[in-house]
Amino acid sequence: MLFNMKKQILFSVISAVLIFINESAHAQLNRRRGPTLSFGGQVAQPIGEFSQQYDGYPAGLSGQFAAPLGRSPLEFGFGYSWNNMGSQNKDISALVYTDSNGSDIYEEGTLRIRSNTNRYQAIARFRPFAGIVQPYVDVFAGIEAYKTKTDITLDNQGYTSADNSVRQHFDMTYVYGWGAGLRVELATGIFMEGRFESVSGGMVKYVDKESIQVNDDNSVTFDTRQSATSKYTYQLGIAFEF
Repeated sequence: MLFNMKKQILFSVISAVLIFINESAHAQLNRRRGPTLSFGGQVAQPIGEFSQQYDGYPAGLSGQFAAPLGRSPLEFGFGYSWNNMGSQNKDISALVYTDSNGSDIYEEGTLRIRSNTNRYQAIARFRPFAGIVQPYVDVFAGIEAYKTKTDITLDNQGYTSADNSVRQHFDMTYVYGWGAGLRVELATGIFMEGRFESVSGGMVKYVDKESIQVNDDNSVTFDTRQSATSKYTYQLGIAFEF
């Protein structure tokens, strides 16, 4: 009697699990698939030769857009990432103009030095499920720009303006790699998303942030380093499905 009851309970549990799996799979297969837009904060971890040449974890922002091929789990799109490779501010006396008497007029200002990367990539994605929980994997390829620029900000009667923007350094390289992500639906069409990328980057020159010097004439001097630019990236943010 007790044995038969246990068998009935076990059979009921197994049946309920199978029904749940079947209905969940059916819902996943029949749910509408739409384009998705993701964005969030990103931190890059240099690896290999890059980690030996650059000390730090560049932080920034990243986003991806992908659209499905009909009702298939295959998607194609593009991504963009911006990361800060280092920044400095230095108080200076900036030459504003020369008056009618030929005297140079100076004002107190700030020389801003910004080193950034901008990465643009094409993405091919496999997203097998379209339900509440959505894992996916990507392959991608693109280009990444490494640049350093300066500008001078002046405080003019409480209004801060930036001027004299100068590109001090610029170089580009190719990138390719793979990524993986996981989305969890918070509300209809709104997801929390975590994403990981393994990025293989080519050789490029970039400014050594420790070598930057500001001269008396407000000119900037620095050394550059050269290396491959492979890294891991970690993104946490939000995604929308339209």
